[in-house]
Amino acid sequence: MIYTKENFPEIASERHQILTAVTYGLFGLLFVAMLVLLVALPLSIQLEHNSQLSKNEMIFNAIYFPLVLCGIWGLYKNYQRHRRKKVILIYIDRDGLHHQQFDGTIKSVLYKELGKSTEPYINDIDRKIGTKYSPSYIFGFKDGVRVPIHFSTAENGLSYIPKNRNQLIAHFLKGAALFCPHLKVSPAVYSDYFIDPNTLEFNKKAQGITYFIIFIILIAVLLGIDLLTKYTMGFSLLF
Repeated sequence: MIYTKENFPEIASERHQILTAVTYGLFGLLFVAMLVLLVALPLSIQLEHNSQLSKNEMIFNAIYFPLVLCGIWGLYKNYQRHRRKKVILIYIDRDGLHHQQFDGTIKSVLYKELGKSTEPYINDIDRKIGTKYSPSYIFGFKDGVRVPIHFSTAENGLSYIPKNRNQLIAHFLKGAALFCPHLKVSPAVYSDYFIDPNTLEFNKKAQGITYFIIFIILIAVLLGIDLLTKYTMGFSLLF
């Protein structure tokens, strides 16, 4: 369908319940593990071999555990403060991208505010490659400064993960082509998110084929490593 400025539709995110639950579960396990280390580990060392607590250990406990309790309470209050700012909905309309927060606040990246790139070899709408410390993301430029354009959020126990993320990106690029056609989009943005640069449609089939090929290559590599260890060291890692 060919959109115009008058009939450009709004599209909203659909929360990925499974990935969200997994993310929250991992965060919860990490928190529980931290509590075990902070509370159970000192006690287990002190009570080793059923020994009685010494005077110095009792003084240590009288100082240490209240501090741990205060730290846990501080983390809880900090979580409560950030919880009101967590994203509960992402949507795109004719004005741009919007993040609706739990407290009702809406933060937006508007098409009319996006401008030309001020950096050499960087397109007006481009993407930053992720690292092991941060995920990749798309960005534009506002008043000569990079503006992140996030279609999901990853904030420990406050993550928002849409299952139609690539469709949101494709729709945002459609709006960019319609409302700010002077901006150039990096070809890497199209390829990374399986978006046809001609139709600006998300190609789910291409994504599925790519993931399947990656899976096959991964299995082949694991089998190759297994065969190598079997014939060089005499044991198998997989079988």
